[in-house]
Amino acid sequence: MEVFAGMLPGITEMANVHPLFVHFPIALLNGFLLMELLGAITDKRSLRSAATWMLYLGTLGAVVTVITGLIAESGVGHGAGVHELMLSHKNHGLIVLAIALILSIWRLAVSARFSTKSRVAHFILAVIMVGTMAVGADKGGLMVYKYGVSVKAVPQMEGADAHDHGGSNGHGEKAETEETDDHHDDEGSTPHGH
Repeated sequence: MEVFAGMLPGITEMANVHPLFVHFPIALLNGFLLMELLGAITDKRSLRSAATWMLYLGTLGAVVTVITGLIAESGVGHGAGVHELMLSHKNHGLIVLAIALILSIWRLAVSARFSTKSRVAHFILAVIMVGTMAVGADKGGLMVYKYGVSVKAVPQMEGADAHDHGGSNGHGEKAETEETDDHHDDEGSTPHGH
């Protein structure tokens, strides 16, 4: 296990593995919807075939993501405000998984014999799935980035150990000035930080 910790120290510091898997269904199921749309527009069988495999792999990813999420839920401390958010995130994930399973089974059963009505219904259900997934992902991001759920606090450095960039960025480069900063809007308002 020490070899693993030496090679991938970030993973060994994680409270749970749910974050390792969440991006697979997000990417694959969004890719499925895009390929399905492009396949319908261009009437290319190869795009529909790609959509099918993205759906199957995205569904498999959703199964793993929901399972790891349910395991993570039981081991993550959180307050009452976060509890409602976590419950909503979980429910969105379960709905996405259910729809992905329905779409996958439907696609397996019907294969290439989709009628026009079935194809439209399948596509509408896929849009609902991706929309639900976007809301659920946003709730997951909110838990992490606003409330710090399952994230270790950054230790505060004091005294000589503190890292301060002062007049430069501390990495051998001059600090950006307003004249050279390209991180502002078109009207030249205050640059945003990273």
